[in-house]
Amino acid sequence: MSDTRDNLHSRRGRGPRGGGRGSRYSSRQAHQKYSSTERLNVSAHDSFGGHGNANDNVEGYVEDTGDPSVRRKSRSMAQHNNYTGRGRNRSNSRTDNRYHNAEAGVQAARPSGDGGFRPKREVRPTGYKRLEEVLSKDQAEALIQLSSTYFGFEKLLNEPEIRRDLRTLICRVLIHACQCTTSTVSLNALLSKVQNSMFIKYHMHQHILALKNERGPRVRHEVEIQDIITVIRMLVERLPSATREVKASLMLLELTMEELYEVGLIYDSNIRSRFDELIEFVKEVEKTQGEKDKPATRRKINNIDDDNPPPNNFRDIPIFPTLEDLTTDTIPFLRRNKLDGSYDNADHYLDVQFRLLREDMVRPLREGIKEYLKYKHDRHRRITDIRVYNDVTVEYPICSHDCVIYKVRFDVSRLKGVRWQSTKRLIYGSLVCLSTDDFQTVCFATVANREPKDLENGFLELKFEIEGELENTRNEKFTMVETSSFFEAYRHVLLSLQLITEQNMPMRKYIIEANHEVNAPYYLRYNRNMTYDLAPLIDKDTPKRMLVKIAGNTWPSAHSLQLDDSQFNALKTALTKEFAVIQGPPGTGKTYVGLKIVHALLHNRECWTIDGVRAEVKESPIFVVCYTNHALDQFLEGIYSFQRDSIVRVGGRSSSETLKKFNITNLRQESRERKEVPRHILDMKRELLQKRNTLRDVMEHAMEKIKLTTTGVIDELFLETWMLDKHYTSLTDGREQSMMSWLNLDGGDSNIDIDTYFGFIEINDEKENEEEENEDDEQLEVAEESDLIAEQRLLNIDDADEGTGLSAMRSTREKDKIKNTVRKQLAFDPEQMGRFKDKDGFQLPKQGRKKRMRNFKLELQKTDKMSNVEAARVQNVWSLKGNDRWRLYRFWTSRYCDHERQLLFEKQEEYNTIGKQLQELRLEEDLLLMRNAKVIGMTTTGAARCRDMIQRIKSKIVIVEEAAEVLEAHIVSSLTEGCEHLILIGDHQQLRPNPTVYDLAKRYKLEISLFERMVENGMHCERLNTQHRMRPEISSLMKNHFYKGLQDAPSVHNYETVKGVANNMLFIDHDHKEASDNDTLSKSNVYEAEFLVGLCKYMIQQGYKPSEITILTTYTGQLFQFKKQMKSNFFKGVRVCAVDNFQGEENEIILLSLVRSNDEGKIGFLKEKNRMCVALSRAKKGLFCIGNIKLLTQDDQWRKIVTDLRQKNLLSKTIRLCCQNHPGTAVDVQQPNDFTKCPEGGCSKPCTYRLDCGHVCTLPCHPYDPEHKNVKCSRPCTKVHCPIGHPCRFRCYQKCELKCTVSVEKFLMCGHAQIVPCFKEISTVTCISDCIKILQCGHACKGKCSQPCTSTCREIVSKLWPCGHKGEYQCHVDDPMSCSNPCGAILKCGHPCQGTCGGCKNGRLHQQCCSKCDRTLVCGHGCLEPCTRNCPPCRKSCENRCVHSKCPKKCGEKCTPCTMPCEWRCQHKQCTMQCGQLCNRRRCDKPCKKTLSCGHQCAGLCGELCPRKCLICDNIELTTIMFGSEDEPNARFIQLEDCGHVIESTALDAWVDLEDDGSTNVQSKVCPVCKTPIRRNLRYGNIIKQLQMDIESVKSKILGDEHKIRLDKLRLQREIQRLSDKECGTFLLSELSTLLTAEQVVDMKNKLQFVSKVEEIKKAGDGKINSRYAVIEKRIKKELDTCKELILKPRNHFSEQMLDDIASELQRLSFYMELYVLKSELRIRKISSEKLADYTHFVKKHVTSIGPLKEQNVKTIIFCLKKISEECGVVPGISDTERVQIVQAMGLSQGHWFKCPKGHIYAIGDCGGATVESKCPECGSTIGGTQHRLRSDNQLASEMDGASYAAWSEQTNLENYGNMF
Repeated sequence: MSDTRDNLHSRRGRGPRGGGRGSRYSSRQAHQKYSSTERLNVSAHDSFGGHGNANDNVEGYVEDTGDPSVRRKSRSMAQHNNYTGRGRNRSNSRTDNRYHNAEAGVQAARPSGDGGFRPKREVRPTGYKRLEEVLSKDQAEALIQLSSTYFGFEKLLNEPEIRRDLRTLICRVLIHACQCTTSTVSLNALLSKVQNSMFIKYHMHQHILALKNERGPRVRHEVEIQDIITVIRMLVERLPSATREVKASLMLLELTMEELYEVGLIYDSNIRSRFDELIEFVKEVEKTQGEKDKPATRRKINNIDDDNPPPNNFRDIPIFPTLEDLTTDTIPFLRRNKLDGSYDNADHYLDVQFRLLREDMVRPLREGIKEYLKYKHDRHRRITDIRVYNDVTVEYPICSHDCVIYKVRFDVSRLKGVRWQSTKRLIYGSLVCLSTDDFQTVCFATVANREPKDLENGFLELKFEIEGELENTRNEKFTMVETSSFFEAYRHVLLSLQLITEQNMPMRKYIIEANHEVNAPYYLRYNRNMTYDLAPLIDKDTPKRMLVKIAGNTWPSAHSLQLDDSQFNALKTALTKEFAVIQGPPGTGKTYVGLKIVHALLHNRECWTIDGVRAEVKESPIFVVCYTNHALDQFLEGIYSFQRDSIVRVGGRSSSETLKKFNITNLRQESRERKEVPRHILDMKRELLQKRNTLRDVMEHAMEKIKLTTTGVIDELFLETWMLDKHYTSLTDGREQSMMSWLNLDGGDSNIDIDTYFGFIEINDEKENEEEENEDDEQLEVAEESDLIAEQRLLNIDDADEGTGLSAMRSTREKDKIKNTVRKQLAFDPEQMGRFKDKDGFQLPKQGRKKRMRNFKLELQKTDKMSNVEAARVQNVWSLKGNDRWRLYRFWTSRYCDHERQLLFEKQEEYNTIGKQLQELRLEEDLLLMRNAKVIGMTTTGAARCRDMIQRIKSKIVIVEEAAEVLEAHIVSSLTEGCEHLILIGDHQQLRPNPTVYDLAKRYKLEISLFERMVENGMHCERLNTQHRMRPEISSLMKNHFYKGLQDAPSVHNYETVKGVANNMLFIDHDHKEASDNDTLSKSNVYEAEFLVGLCKYMIQQGYKPSEITILTTYTGQLFQFKKQMKSNFFKGVRVCAVDNFQGEENEIILLSLVRSNDEGKIGFLKEKNRMCVALSRAKKGLFCIGNIKLLTQDDQWRKIVTDLRQKNLLSKTIRLCCQNHPGTAVDVQQPNDFTKCPEGGCSKPCTYRLDCGHVCTLPCHPYDPEHKNVKCSRPCTKVHCPIGHPCRFRCYQKCELKCTVSVEKFLMCGHAQIVPCFKEISTVTCISDCIKILQCGHACKGKCSQPCTSTCREIVSKLWPCGHKGEYQCHVDDPMSCSNPCGAILKCGHPCQGTCGGCKNGRLHQQCCSKCDRTLVCGHGCLEPCTRNCPPCRKSCENRCVHSKCPKKCGEKCTPCTMPCEWRCQHKQCTMQCGQLCNRRRCDKPCKKTLSCGHQCAGLCGELCPRKCLICDNIELTTIMFGSEDEPNARFIQLEDCGHVIESTALDAWVDLEDDGSTNVQSKVCPVCKTPIRRNLRYGNIIKQLQMDIESVKSKILGDEHKIRLDKLRLQREIQRLSDKECGTFLLSELSTLLTAEQVVDMKNKLQFVSKVEEIKKAGDGKINSRYAVIEKRIKKELDTCKELILKPRNHFSEQMLDDIASELQRLSFYMELYVLKSELRIRKISSEKLADYTHFVKKHVTSIGPLKEQNVKTIIFCLKKISEECGVVPGISDTERVQIVQAMGLSQGHWFKCPKGHIYAIGDCGGATVESKCPECGSTIGGTQHRLRSDNQLASEMDGASYAAWSEQTNLENYGNMF
């Protein structure tokens, strides 16, 4: 932790001179330099001068929560949070330390945007030239560059000194960047950096003061003062809190301006007025900051204020509902949408639209909450305007790609009947309101994600709209109410309306003034001679041109343009009028005309993209807006037919494959792949992604910890910080897996019935099993209303573009890593339920385990927990009952979660800000793509969301399809200031806009679209009059009842009649009652659904494709009935949807369900003429409608239609089905089951058609497939292909098999009989009978006859091993190490070995002794390690504590003495020493004068803790004799704080002061009653402290000298790095870093020495052993690897036995290896003798014998090996280590080492030249030489020092002096 804090100080808290020091230094400079006038700067600057070290106090994530138990553990909390595994060593948490380092800004490498890692770049202050370049860039690009850390602008702002010209440039650059209107979040972030920088706090003051000291040009002073005013104004406007920082600058600026006016350096009076405005503005901001908005004047709900002025400016009304909005009994000021006449001005118009739209959003909430509060105790009362959810809790946050969302849980017990798949409840984007106090306070959220399966279990994901709302509401239960309004659309449209002004309002003349006279577009007005080429409207490939003077009357004919007259007029109007309204009744081709218009505009785009004033081309895409995704796809696909590129689609999810490549997400990705994204965007994005990934890692770690509490039981090690000390001590006292045992999760407590303990709940699994076993056929996919609404709301601009490729893989890996790390904290996982057994000890069945797992999870999900008071009363946690144990456990976990939630709340705002900045960067990317496009398509929702981007594109031409179905405010918010041409295409006689509030729709005319309002105001509307869709019978309904003058195109008279029915159009009457959905309030009619499903099936049987049939319904509740009855395997392709979602579409045959049928006479919105029009106009060839006709005739419009139908005989209670094959046969169907009379779509007569196979068709009469090409004959095949006469076994329609597969018995070559297919030859058959052969061992073969006999016989036989043990083993086992008999050897520690004979390698390597140590450590705890010579330091938590704090370290580590002042004081005496030092006062024995709660005097002593027992009330208990002085009249008592026992003071003093019996053991003083150590009583502080000092002294001896340990570790590190086995070296280095004590260092030395020896032995044999002995070499190396594994095995220490065993085994293997090296050499040199044979036999016998190498044979083995080596002339092997040591010890340079004739090494000193001859001490051979010449039979020993030549030789060169090491 100290390292982390140091990094925090150095990297976060200080700038180049240190944060605080830099500020104070600047203040002193200012004070010394300036006189009285300038002292304002000093005082202002001093006010913030102390802020520089604000971050110096950060020590992790822990804050003071007010709980003393948490405060005193603050340090341990931060450490405890670093756990990564099940161990308790907090200092080794590398994973979590990374998060702490990330918080402190300490990151050596940061993740890049593509998932890789980049080195951290050094950030330097940006220079003048780079900063000046920013001025030439677009405002958005400038803002992005300035916001980037790597650009260095923030670094520049905090420089201690900034040049005069650079300060001026900074002001200009800030003004330029602040003109960006789209990247609001990035702009606020940049200004926040400016606000907190040295530039505002110091350099701005210097800049102002420098103005009066310069005598430059007057213009320059005026410009700079204007810039300063602008910068301050922008700063305060965006960040009202900045008023504090700019005060001093304003005061200095005022004084400076006065002086400049006086000397004549400025004259402009506008500067003074601007400055005065700024002063007033700052005062107003200060005044209003923090105040709540005043509620607007309310009006009674029945009054409509059309003629009254608004009470306030609508631009000041908040978008979000306020508490006043929700609780008032009145509604806001509202005025009706004007259908006739003009508005006063733009503000009048915008005010009306804004207030109506906002009220449409707010009123359902207001009315619903009011109704809920009134009837909240009536559970059966249904709230109409809202849906209510109870017991809502916020579980944990989730880091989405751009913001933090929250997983919440709600009670679903009352929502069992809700079909979450289809309900409109909790759809994406819906607004919810949560409250804990009956809506006295509220917080708002929107649905961020919905999964039906999660909703069934009561889980939902919400995005809280106002950050920080949840910070103080943890662990609370909310009531949540929902309104189905899509808040996101409301938000952006309302905001857009507030931003529109009189100046930038487009099309004011028509929208506001309702002017009937429509001008030509602006681009035509300045050039009346402009010509269009209309040739592509005829044929896109025609080479000829058809030039038309667009403003003239010389247009070609309608026929030549392939249009009818009305379509031609619509085209002409659209091209020549700047505001065109085109009405298209059903089937008249309004989309067709719209595409012609677009085609003409795109082909002639150079005409309207020219700026009329400057005569230059300005690229401007056509902006297409549609209400639905389907309509947008349809329109853009039409455009694609003549415009193959430069299309951009923005909106909901598109189902069009054609448009997939034009989707904005795909275009964005392609642009990145082509590396077209500007550098400044990439740099900023990379920087933000780095920050986001770091934050996300920290937050997800905390989230996983919170989720962990709901998935399993956390180990007590990780809850220790959150448990009271007495709880942890009580829980873990001498127990392993304490939490498991305590909660009885280990099944160990046989006295507790586990089912009763869990509060076992019987759960009926029959339904679940039934679902698993009886899976129905897959249902037809029907897009229900919830799916359509959600699809409309989802925008592809919201998709995370960072969630693909390597980044997504990295994100997944990181999440898994974090999850696995955190999951190690679990003591119990529900998946371990399989361990439980029943009362008789048998394994629970699967069903029982599932039930128990459910109940265990229910226990985890409960919220009932102990309070702080209850928990404090618990002394012994084991005394609690089962339910109370869980309540206490949940008390611990709630504190655990609270800490993690606090961390999340601290990081949430920053994460959300980064997400918004990334979103703004994506929009900047999209803007570049859209500016280069020719057509941009959006839904109205997308247009509202992307308004800022649309405003910057400034499309000249806007085309709105389905304009009559869109709210007026949505269209107006989509228009931009640059709009010169608006084309509205729609039909106001079909569907209207659908506001949420019916009253606003009808009384306030909110349902009237801009399209309809223009028509009602008399604007010329081109209506298309020729319909090309409906056959005349159907179109007559439109012509007679909806559209007078509508004409039929000739093509509709040529339609064929509908096959299989008597009428092409029919209305079927019935009286079967409707049903109502309790959840959605929608209606359904089972009879109608069954009838139309039967009719649909019949139509498909007539030969119609499923895609040619559509089933429509007027109510969405009916969709589910269709979905239940239509199986996808037959009906796939049939579209089923609601009428409202089918506007603008058509199909060959329409089946319409009207649904309504009741006794109350209600037909709902069937009476709406617009819906009737849509429903009856979708069919081309056939329309079949079913409904209660009698009910419908109560409406006037329907009465007219029904009368018309009766006259034409198109109304009936039955539908007549006519057989196509038997024309005279017909069936009248009235009930759904009547369709069974025509099972295959014909009639009930059999089909008599003779098939190609000769059989007669077995189907009933069927009109489909009359040629029977697809009919399959299912009779048995009569053909015979088998030579022996077996008939074909297949059906007639199936292909016959040429090979007969009838099973017959055949005798194989081996003699066995076997059943095989008839066609198989016996030579190809594999025998599966058992083998009868006998193996070499004499046992029978266990394989099959056809298989090779087994090589490993598994017969169990009795074996006698060389070790002398006997046992039962498989026959093939022949390794003596397989002996499983107990070893039983007595180890050096005195305990018997607990391993097996084979496991101990026949006694060579005994297993570690596992006997319990049982010794008591110096701290008083028992040693937990197995048998050891010296006990390691204690690993339990240190129990040393004082009144101030508790030691956070491990018990075996040295404690840091407390340096706080000693608290031992009373009115008579006081200690003046530090808490950790011996006290300098005596005990006070005067009686305590305090009065207890019972009213009696305290029985204790002055200054001590008052005992909880009273001398009067508890006399018998207190005076019970223990020491003998308890009943004396003046007896006073002391309560021990550690255990709570109350003992007489003089006796306890004597007990504590009692000297030890002379033992040298350090022992704690304990309670005489319970033996609990006394640690907390101040009265015995000196004894406790002295004891602690003694313990610390012992600890120091155990741990060893830290300096020496550090040096030893450094030496070991160097030696480890020299190892050739790098993997082994890495392992040892990681282990080395954890060593703490001297003994552990010694163990590491031993380990390293052993590993080095293993490498040395292997190297000794490499390349020196003859291939004849390769098997033996392999065996030796295998045994060496076994040794190495044992050496590297993790352990706390090496036992004495282990050290001896390993050393002995390595010596044996060394002899073994040397023996075969020598034998190989003898073989090469062909040396043999009987003596050598004896030597080799002796060595081999003892190195391969069973058991360890005997010490008495070692010398003999060495002697034998030496003799063998002498005979073969090989020097006895020495290791490389020994060689290096010898060379270094001799200190000779290269070339001084030589060999005698037999290979023995010797050295020549001095110059290295041989001057005398001598005898070899080993073999007696002559060595040396004379006259500096070596004897010819001697040679250079280059293997000793690597020399190529002798030191004294002519060839001596630099090669002799290279570094050998």
